[in-house]
Amino acid sequence: MNALLYKTSDLARKTHPEKSIFDYLEDPKATATLPSLQSVLAELDNLTQRSNIRLDEVTKLVQVDQGMSLRVLRMANSVYYAPAQPIIDVQDAILYIGLNTFRGAVVSTRCIEQTCHIRQETLDWKEFWTHGASVGHLTVELASHLKESALSLESYYLMGLLHDIGKVVLAHLMPEKFDELYADAILSRRPPSEAEKESLGIDHGHLGAWYLEKQGIPLPLCEAVRFHHCPLAEAETKPQARHALIVQLADLMARHHHLGQSGNQSDTGDPFSSAEWEAYVGQCYSGVVDSKNFKGVLVERITKISELVRSIIA
Repeated sequence: MNALLYKTSDLARKTHPEKSIFDYLEDPKATATLPSLQSVLAELDNLTQRSNIRLDEVTKLVQVDQGMSLRVLRMANSVYYAPAQPIIDVQDAILYIGLNTFRGAVVSTRCIEQTCHIRQETLDWKEFWTHGASVGHLTVELASHLKESALSLESYYLMGLLHDIGKVVLAHLMPEKFDELYADAILSRRPPSEAEKESLGIDHGHLGAWYLEKQGIPLPLCEAVRFHHCPLAEAETKPQARHALIVQLADLMARHHHLGQSGNQSDTGDPFSSAEWEAYVGQCYSGVVDSKNFKGVLVERITKISELVRSIIA
């Protein structure tokens, strides 16, 4: 656990003498039962990372999973891709959508499978991952217009998909507290991160970063998750948080357009009038930003992303 988490942990223990989230995080027996992303990542490596793997090998692996086969076909035939003719062959579908998008679909599906057993009363896990996958695709869309980017588009997808993974950690380790906090947040229509900090001394961004670090996820992705609810002015002073801006904006867009639900029903306002949008535009290609149709194109993409995600998480 990093120094920041230790400091927060010490403070939380002073104000919360009962067993805290930090006690659970430091308990090997408790954390050993957390859902594992490592198995998901290993599966993806076996599926698509080998330099000499053939498309027909990937197709055979997909075809033995009927659910995944249907998802791939639905994706390829979605409004997002809008093929001229219906695609009815799994191999054609994988070729059409590309391996990166296919990998994203696998991650999204496996995340649902890893978390659907976690008991809670306030969230529907499919809606939760619909939101996560939507933020993932929106993060990719936004990142594709940046002047400079040191990360792959797949990395942007993962940080968007997993930005709320700390909620999974909390729901798994402290289900009663999770339901209490999120029921309150939903009724009061305030950000859950505020309730988490007040009650636990830490928010789901930091919990998620801790979990991802334990799963071996690269630091830039962990830090984007850690700071995705950090005030923009504060985040901009942290070099390691520069990717969090994209996730913040993608999250605002997904919530504004009701793409899934992750327990945050606070008012977002117009994302295109936000400080995050202004900061993002300053990092984009000037030719794209100056286009009168830039916002319109993004709104159109959001609508198509909604259709795409629903084809993955059905």
